[in-house]
Amino acid sequence: MLDLVQLQAAVAAARRQFDLIRKKYPELKASLVLSLPGGQTEIDSPPTVILNKFPAMVIDDSTKTSALNLLGRLESAAKILPEAARLKQQLEQLVPQLKYDEQCQVEIRFQDLKYELVWKLQADDLVDRSLTPQTKASICIVLGTLAQFARIPHETP
Repeated sequence: MLDLVQLQAAVAAARRQFDLIRKKYPELKASLVLSLPGGQTEIDSPPTVILNKFPAMVIDDSTKTSALNLLGRLESAAKILPEAARLKQQLEQLVPQLKYDEQCQVEIRFQDLKYELVWKLQADDLVDRSLTPQTKASICIVLGTLAQFARIPHETP
């Protein structure tokens, strides 16, 4: 389980890894997503979007339940400005307390699919070959889990 700071650190580490891959394969046209069997979201999705569009990534607890309740109330109160502002403020206070599933995978999503490139990536040391299916029938490329990236030491510029 990761808190928001750990999630942000893991995302930053995954982006650094992806930058290395893009340097190695300049023809790669792709982006990163966070993925679980319950869904996926863009890697840069803010916590409220993750909660709303990909709730499977957020650990089930009372904070998640309260935040989802607030999100639902916020959608119905969108036209009532004072109420919406109050609900939004309450949600902003809860968001830093959310916990995230560390088994969520960081995966590449291709905008321009080139099978030869996919097959090269499957065998590359920069991807997690145990999580990436090693078959020509798959286009799934997994860089690793959030847990793995959360343990990567932070680089200093």
